[in-house]
Amino acid sequence: MRIVVGIPARMGSSRFPGKPLSNILGKTMLEHCYRRCSLSKYATELFVAACDEEIEKEVNRFNGRVIMTDRNIQRPGLRVATAAEELGLEDEDIVVVVQGDEPLVHPDMIDLAIRPLIEERDIFVSNLCAKINKDEWLDPAEIKVVTDLSMNALYMSRAPIPSIDHEEVRTDWWKQVCIMPFKWHFMKSFNHTLKPTPLELQESIEMNRAIQHGFKVRMVPSHFISKSVDTNEDRLKVEELMKSDPIFPLYSGQ
Repeated sequence: MRIVVGIPARMGSSRFPGKPLSNILGKTMLEHCYRRCSLSKYATELFVAACDEEIEKEVNRFNGRVIMTDRNIQRPGLRVATAAEELGLEDEDIVVVVQGDEPLVHPDMIDLAIRPLIEERDIFVSNLCAKINKDEWLDPAEIKVVTDLSMNALYMSRAPIPSIDHEEVRTDWWKQVCIMPFKWHFMKSFNHTLKPTPLELQESIEMNRAIQHGFKVRMVPSHFISKSVDTNEDRLKVEELMKSDPIFPLYSGQ
């Protein structure tokens, strides 16, 4: 079985243009993400799915693999799926989407996320999730998720769910962590056959498409702390966290 990690990256972020090439302790954010993913114990291949010459040049500079895709593709998952079509994958192979704005991604997060797809025959897609505090629960930028008793997602929302207005027993609050492994056959179906659903479009959350079409989305709890970069302020916060990060020394000299 091939386990392929795809990192979507583009220059045209509305909030932080050019952020994949922003500098964090002497390396671009994209290089941090790539090198950390390369430390996964189980991933067999790794590539960046890009549409900009600047990103292609940067990946070539640090001797990574880049697959160029159409500039008009908007969704990161579709960009990775389109690039993966060049790899000659078998249906049971796994493609892991790791966002390129996650420079603190821990390689063990990838290994953790793919486990349900290896161990359970009826799981075709999974997501990491992490416990959150009340500030994150209220933050519409954080995607909240509620699950069934087997940790399959019931719904994802930018609103604060579950409600606390009538709670009898306090439950944990969870957010989606954007590492998303797919079985290749389901990734193709998800991107090219399954139609977008009303709740996907209302919430702007792709995983609601799988849920509304009746597929299991297995949520995998993670204790690892990561942070996405959407603004320069986020970059500065990540730079401070990186200074004491145990993974950074493993590749900092490269």
